[in-house]
Amino acid sequence: MLQTTSQSSVYKGVNMEERTIAAISTPSGTGGISIVRMSGPKAYEIVSQIFRPIMGKPLDKNDDNRKMRYGNIIDNQGEIIDEVMVCFMKAPFTYTREDICEINCHGSFVSVKKILNLLLDRGCDLAEAGEFTKRAFLNGRIDLSQAEAVLDIINARNDLSQKEGINQLNGALREKINSIRQELLEALSRLEYSINFTEDGEDLPKDEIIVYMDKAKAMIDKLLNTSNKGKIVRDGINTTIIGKPNVGKSSLLNNLLNENRAIVTDIPGTTRDLITEYISFGDFTLKINDTAGIRETDDVVEKIGVDKSIELIDQSDLIIAIFDSSRDFDQEDKKIMDLIEGKNAIIILNKTDLSGKFDEKILKTSLPIIRTSMINEEGIDKLEETITEMFNTKELKRESVLITNTRHERLLNMASKKLTSSLYDINRGIPIDACEVDLRGAYDDLGLIIGESVSDEIMDKVFKEFCVGK
Repeated sequence: MLQTTSQSSVYKGVNMEERTIAAISTPSGTGGISIVRMSGPKAYEIVSQIFRPIMGKPLDKNDDNRKMRYGNIIDNQGEIIDEVMVCFMKAPFTYTREDICEINCHGSFVSVKKILNLLLDRGCDLAEAGEFTKRAFLNGRIDLSQAEAVLDIINARNDLSQKEGINQLNGALREKINSIRQELLEALSRLEYSINFTEDGEDLPKDEIIVYMDKAKAMIDKLLNTSNKGKIVRDGINTTIIGKPNVGKSSLLNNLLNENRAIVTDIPGTTRDLITEYISFGDFTLKINDTAGIRETDDVVEKIGVDKSIELIDQSDLIIAIFDSSRDFDQEDKKIMDLIEGKNAIIILNKTDLSGKFDEKILKTSLPIIRTSMINEEGIDKLEETITEMFNTKELKRESVLITNTRHERLLNMASKKLTSSLYDINRGIPIDACEVDLRGAYDDLGLIIGESVSDEIMDKVFKEFCVGK
């Protein structure tokens, strides 16, 4: 079943407008305040039954619209459950475009659970994951890319990812997609005119159609070119620390984290499995992987860890290769240099507090080389400066829109390929009506990004990652 933002709020055969949903919208655990949220046609009726103002008149749907009211929540026996602040918001100017009520109570799990159960007893349905945002989409307040931006903001790990989430929530991606689709629509309208309203051999000049297709293709490719930057903004710089055993890989991770996250001993091969941590670097984040030391080994478990380390090298945005400057360069060091050849990497010569035996000229590389001592915490600042220079955030900030979502990237790729195919056919002189299929397919693929037409299955995939209550 296909949904569009202009349709009635029907999902999986259920009319969403007939259901009132409720959920806890704040994280579980003890805190100062928790919020229980309702959305739907019975929100006012239900809150009126259980809320008793401590001062003033009873709750009024019109007078108390968007006002905070102080009072108590009362259970079915008239007992006070909690002292609360209630805010009722009348449709359509709400997050979901439905009546919404938010109950601000004390952050006790007991109080929150009792209030939620009371709402369910009075006729609410427990909200599904992301159902409030899903209703905002189905009711036409936001498009699907904006709904996904909500999740990006919630999961933001750095300033850039948070700003990009806000940018897309404000409709920046939708505007780009609509601009591209307008160019495709111009091409489609001319192509269909040639098919339906001209005689054989009197088609419109193909250049009048191609000019719009070329422009749309260039706009799609420009967006696609931001996807690698977008992944770095959203997920962080995927960074892998590699080196032989006992060169200081885990010590580097601990120094960057300012905590003893990884076990550090003088025994080679201590790290056998992958350790992943996130480290904030100002505008962006490092997703940093501490790996097993790379060496030949007969230990089955350690060998699995070594294989994982080698696999990660090709998947990483950045490699930090550590060498022990107190030891001579050997064949295992050469193997590591071979593994990082042509990669985005930084070389660290560690243990400068010990007498040096390592001649860096042997490396014969243009990669940045930093001398460090993990014991004395020397060289860490230089490493951070080098990483910041390699990933210039000024360039990222200049982009008006970044593709940070894999679904969007996949659909843009599909649209680009179909448009390329259509351009190829029309330039070869293929009958004009045969060129329409791929052209319309590209137009429809772009529509899926903003949710102009979207299946229940796609919505399930989009919203399953949301928490309940958002």
